[in-house]
Amino acid sequence: MSYLFPFPPLTFSPHLTRTLIALWGLQILWLAWHFEPEARDLVSRIAQGDVGAAIRQADPLYRWAGALSALIPPGASYVFLDNYEAGKEIEVRYYLAPRRHLLLPPDAVAPYLFYVLHQEQASFLLIREGDQPLGPGARAAVQSQAVQELSLPGPGKAYRVDHRRLRWGFYD
Repeated sequence: MSYLFPFPPLTFSPHLTRTLIALWGLQILWLAWHFEPEARDLVSRIAQGDVGAAIRQADPLYRWAGALSALIPPGASYVFLDNYEAGKEIEVRYYLAPRRHLLLPPDAVAPYLFYVLHQEQASFLLIREGDQPLGPGARAAVQSQAVQELSLPGPGKAYRVDHRRLRWGFYD
């Protein structure tokens, strides 16, 4: 039998085993105490059937889109400056579902942005990356008299557009 098990048999002291089990139990109790508020919230959300709401509420883009949804009327249209590859435009478009949207890149030139705002009679200009420097079109729009910044907390910036003030045509 010694050739099958070349090592001596392991013998644990009963005191060591009890100590390890007690420490493990104390760790479980500490974790339960530490995460008790989150666990209580999760249990109530499971009971009510809205588990996904907790995840969405933690996302700043969702909260920003919710504030925009309350602000933008359902019949209005908006221009969203964002990279399509980021995928965030799709999320915001989902939350602002009945409103008409137009997607332009963040570095859109001013004449084309003004043309789109005027032709499509867009009421709002949304920029997803509010902490990034503005592109040339957005910078020119912000400096114009037709665009007013809205103070909404969130990752992006929102502007109200008076498309009637944008009378000029498309010039390059």
